[in-house]
This record gives sequence, structure tokens and C-alpha cells, in this order.
Amino acid sequence: MRSALQAVALWGRKAPPHSITAIMITDDQRTIVTGSQEGQLCLWSLSPELKISAKELLFGHSASVTCLARARDFSKQPYVVSAAENGEMCLWDVSSGQCVEKTTLPYRHTAICYYHCSFRMTGEGWLLCCGEYQDVLVLDAGTLAVLHTFSSSQSPDWMKCMCIVHSVRIQEDSLLVVSVTGELKVWDLSSSINSIQEKQDVYEKESKFLDSFNCQTIRFCTYTERLLLVVFSKCWKIYDYCDFSLLWTEVSRDGQFFAGGEVLAAHRILVWTEDGHSYIYQLLNSGLSKCMCPADGGVLKGTVYPHLLCSTSVEENKSLHFVMGYMNERKEPFYKVLFSGEVSGRITLWHIPDVPISKFDGSPREIPITTTWTLQDNFDKHQMVSQSIADHFSGSRDEVGETVTITSSEYVPNLDKLICGCEDGTIFITKALNAAKAGLLEGGSLLKDSPCHTLLRGHRHSVTSLLYPHSLASKLDQSWMVSGDRGSYVILWDIFTEEILHTFFLEAGPVTRLLMSPENLKRSDGQILCCVCGDHSVALLHLEGRRCLLRARKHLFPVRTIRWHPVENFLIVGCTDDSVYIWEIETGKQKSEPCFSVVYGVPAFVQKESSIIHSVMTQTLIHLYPFPQVADASSVPRPFNVLPVKTKWSHVGFHVLLFDLENLVELLLPTPLSDVDPSGSFYGSDILRRAKSTVEKKTLTIRRNKASCTSLQAEAQAKSSGETLLPGDSTCKFSEESNGIKRQKKMKSS
Repeated sequence: MRSALQAVALWGRKAPPHSITAIMITDDQRTIVTGSQEGQLCLWSLSPELKISAKELLFGHSASVTCLARARDFSKQPYVVSAAENGEMCLWDVSSGQCVEKTTLPYRHTAICYYHCSFRMTGEGWLLCCGEYQDVLVLDAGTLAVLHTFSSSQSPDWMKCMCIVHSVRIQEDSLLVVSVTGELKVWDLSSSINSIQEKQDVYEKESKFLDSFNCQTIRFCTYTERLLLVVFSKCWKIYDYCDFSLLWTEVSRDGQFFAGGEVLAAHRILVWTEDGHSYIYQLLNSGLSKCMCPADGGVLKGTVYPHLLCSTSVEENKSLHFVMGYMNERKEPFYKVLFSGEVSGRITLWHIPDVPISKFDGSPREIPITTTWTLQDNFDKHQMVSQSIADHFSGSRDEVGETVTITSSEYVPNLDKLICGCEDGTIFITKALNAAKAGLLEGGSLLKDSPCHTLLRGHRHSVTSLLYPHSLASKLDQSWMVSGDRGSYVILWDIFTEEILHTFFLEAGPVTRLLMSPENLKRSDGQILCCVCGDHSVALLHLEGRRCLLRARKHLFPVRTIRWHPVENFLIVGCTDDSVYIWEIETGKQKSEPCFSVVYGVPAFVQKESSIIHSVMTQTLIHLYPFPQVADASSVPRPFNVLPVKTKWSHVGFHVLLFDLENLVELLLPTPLSDVDPSGSFYGSDILRRAKSTVEKKTLTIRRNKASCTSLQAEAQAKSSGETLLPGDSTCKFSEESNGIKRQKKMKSS
């Protein structure tokens, strides 16, 4: 029976970094969603009074988030889609914080639009995507699978931005897209539904060069159905939608660069800049309305003259980049909100008046900031926030007294040891349960009054990876611990005597991962350590022999996957470009030129005629082992586990404590002492003796909520394999509230 897990985060006093790269407000105007450079998403509660509070941090991407978009009719399903630089896409239910779908495609999206026509199409609708690839992709909004492509008949190019035009007057839907070279293309969405379902080519129905580059936004005026706002980095333009004739051009001043815009009302627009400023214009004397289409079909001779009504601004900081957006709520309280997110992690809101007006003298009126908030404000507001692992250790502070940043972490369940490597090169080891008590219950007094932690000094650079070999190789010494640093040094430690046993210099990049070979690898001298480095190289070390067996340096792209062939003693390296390298462990030679795998990320079949390669690859599905292999001892279910969570690629942001409550209750049951195996329990028979005197025969029954515990169980299994929880390893959420564990009504004897 799978046990239920309760997760508790030791956040610390300092909020994890959240450098905002994408921001949106949901249609119900109750939630703000932000994506970050670190790969996480954050959900923020938005009150009717426009007050902000961080709610949940979602982990689903291993690269920077590039865009966010609505993925459903929000009144029916509150779904949002996110895309990252490395092609990852996640579909989120923002009401629960769960990731309902995830995929990785070889495309980097910069803009996504949701489209669904209920009376013409079945299914969940489409996600129309553009980015650093040709033309427009059509994805299934339910499965995130690629359905089709809107192709260009002339001048195919990368598309920069797009918008969907819903014309009530002619009852047709169109897709407007602007390429990186400034060419406007129009696809007819309504008539293309059948063509896409039948897998027929769909080309644009018209196109026009706009004579400007680096388009940021294109918006259609639904109030007049005539105006088209196109914002470029150095100017913004107004076009007539009927024939795309130019009506006005406004050039940026004072070195500012425009970043986006929106249509507020008929003949009223909002434009914002990269440095966080925005401007509201009234388009005067336009003479444009729904009824002014020329009867003879001639060109409309109209010109607009923008008049600046209002502006907004933020603190002057030219080094910060802002991402901004606008939300017009069509339900109570009918707010019109301009919002921005900064690289610093700050969110700012402005309440735009329904009728913006200038001052009496005609000069623009300044709209004040309504709300501003950061993740750190949440931590400062709630004084009861848990303390981090490193907050109580005097040895983990720098010369100024600040807590040194933890850059790597490893939990050893058999010893109840938590090993943390720091940015200054030090390593401290502590009892994990004591650190948890100090962070959650008793403060620093528990650790300050007891010499329960060890400080190791041997690295001159930031410690980037840690490994306890015995948990993956039962034949190795229990006192050994291995650490790698940014300077390409690997140190073998005796953690019991606090001595350095050996130092390896790999002459490569930072050591990013430490892995053990499987126990059934056919070598007479035992298992070997694999070191993955930041310069795309891989090194194999023999710990018992204190020697380097292999330095593989020919990989042109970062290493994604390591596989072992135990029969042939081959090391197989898979890189991010899908290339596969095969190395002989005994000789240290490359077996062949790099090949390319057909299966994404897994070397299952190689387009190469060499018999030895074919021999290796045909046995891949049976004999190849991914890193790392788990020893039997570490697979025993335990009531307590620690997961280090990397919120930044080089830093461990916080730790998550996992409590297996069902296992914990079993340990507290009055089990006969003769049936207890002290070596297999967490702390031996002492805890059972104490439990026997306090626990009655009738026990507390715990029900599991499978929906909320599945993702946490997956995390525990990943950690038992020796992996650190990276931003892309799980799509779970860590929130302040949890209803995963439900208890039946307590009896008097419980």
C-alpha cells in the first residue's frame, strides 16, 4: 500500500528568488500568475480591493519561463499554459496548483493565444503559438500535441507577436501575426478549422510590410472594429483594419523603447515602455466608426491625432526590465488594471480610471500606484514563517555575519545526516531531525547548546554537488562522502573523522553532478564514480583505487543523460542535441563518432551501421541503467525525508521535509519488543518503548487523499534515488495549506 506524505517547507527568513519574466491576471481577476528566470511559477491572490499576497510556488520548468496564456474558457476550467526556453510546456489548474499536462517540444515559444469556436470545433480548443521558428504552430489545448501549422506562402519567417480578431459584424475570426522583419500576415481561422482537421495546408490570405522592425504587440479595437494598434520598440502605429492603411505614427522619445500596448476604449489606447512607464492617449478627430465604410470600396481618408491624457511611472532604475500587461474586468468590480512584474520580483498594479482625463491645463495626469508587493513582503508579514536549515549554524556565516548561501545538499537517511555545501566552499553536516526541530519548533537553542554539527573545510570554490556513495553502492565504506566544486575539484571525505582522504582535479568545468555506476557493472575492482562537468565533459573516478579512469571531453553540447551497459562495460552519454557518445570504460576511448538517437533523450536506436553500436543499442531497453541505482537499504520506507529544492540553478532555495504519517503511526504502535528489529527502525527500539507507554490499543486511523499525495510520493521516490529536486523534476506545488491527510473523529482513548 502506498503511504501518504505530508510536506513541510523550511523556507527561511529570505524568500527564494523569483525574477519575473512573464505575468498575467486570470479572467476572474482573483489570481496573478508570474513566470520566472528560475523556472518556477508563482500564484498570487488578488483581493477585490486589489491587495496582493503570494499563495503558491509551482515547480514545473527547468529553464526560464518565456510566456503565459489562458488555456481554457476560464469560467469552466481555470487553466493556464506556460512555456520555457528549453521547449517545456505545462498546463496548470490555477485553482489547485496542479500540473494537469506537460510536454517538451523542440520549439521556443514567445507568444501563445487560446482559440476555441464552440459551434465549429470539438475538443478543448487550440493553442496558437509563435516564437523562434517559422510560422505559427497549432497545438491541442488538452494534450499539448502539435496538430498543424499555419504556413506562409511567401517569406516564411519567425513570428514576433499575434492577436485573434473576433469580428461581430462579419461573424468571422482571423489571426493577425507580425514577423520579426515587420511583415503583417492574416490567416482566416474560421475557414481553416476543417482544413486543419483534414491535415490540409493552410496559408495566409493577405500580407503587408509595415516598414518597421521588432514588433512588440498587435491589438485590434473591438469597439470600432476599424482601428489596429501595432507597437514596435521605437514607435507605435495606428492602422485602418479594412485595408491596413497607416493613420498615425508616434516615435519614442528620450531613448525609451516601447514594450507593449492595449486598446482601452473606442479611440483610446494605452502604451507602455521597457522601463515601466505607460501613457494613455485619446485619438482625436479620427472620424472612424462602424458606419463609415466607403460605399464605393475606396480608401478611407482618415487621420488620427493622439492627445496624451495620463501616464504612470515607477522608480527610476534603468537596469531593471519590466514585463507589463492590462486586464479589463467585465464583471464586478469592473476594474481596469495595468500590471507589471520586475526582474527583482516586484509586482505593481495601477487602477486605470474608466474615463482618464488630463489636468485642467491640458497636461497629462499622473495615475498613482495602487499596490506593490514582493515575495519577500510575504515573508516579512508572516513572522511565523519557518527558519531555514542554515539559519542556526554559526559556522555557516560569512565574515559580515550573513548566512552563507547553500549551493548543494544531500540527505543520508541511514545516518539521519543532512550534508550542505555552501557558496564559500565549506560543508556542514548536522542531524536532520534536530535541524527540522530548530526550524519548526524550538528555534536555535536546540542547536546552539549541542555540538550536533560538523564543519568541513577543503574547497576553495563553491560546492556544487554532493554524494553519499554508500547509499548507492552498499560495498563502499559508510564513512565516505564525495563533494565537487566550481573549480573542478572532487574531494573524498571521511565524515566520521572529518579528514580528506583524496582530492581529484578534473581539469574541466564546474562539477554539476555526481553519480554512481550500477552494482552489477562487470568490474573486478568495484563500482566507479561518474562526474558530469559544466564544460560538457564527463570523468570516471575509482574511489577505492584513488585514480581517474576516463576523461570524456568531446561532447559538443551539455550532457543530459548518462547510461551504463554492464555487460560490455560501456558508458553512454546523451547530450541536449540528441547526440549519443559511446565510451569504453576500460580503455577510455570513444567507441565511435557521435550518433543521433531517434527517441528524445534516451539512446534507444542509433542511425549508424556499425555492428558494435547496433549490438549495444539493441540491448538498451533491457540492460542499460539510468543514473543513479538505488541500494536496497535506501529503498526501505521511512517516516522522515528531506528534499533540497533548487530555486536557482546554482543555489538550494529551501528544504522540504516529508513526513510519512502512516509509517510514523506504525512506529508508534505498541509492537512487542521481541518482534522489533532495531537496525531496521529509524532510531531502534527506544522510540517503541516510549511509544508503548503512551499509546493505547485503539489507534488513530489515517485516510489518504490520493489526489494530493501522488506528486509528493513521486518526489520521495526521486529523492530515494539520490537525485536533488530540480526545478524541472516535479510539477507539484508547495503551499501553506494542505488537506492531503484527513483524520477520522478522535476517540477518547486515541
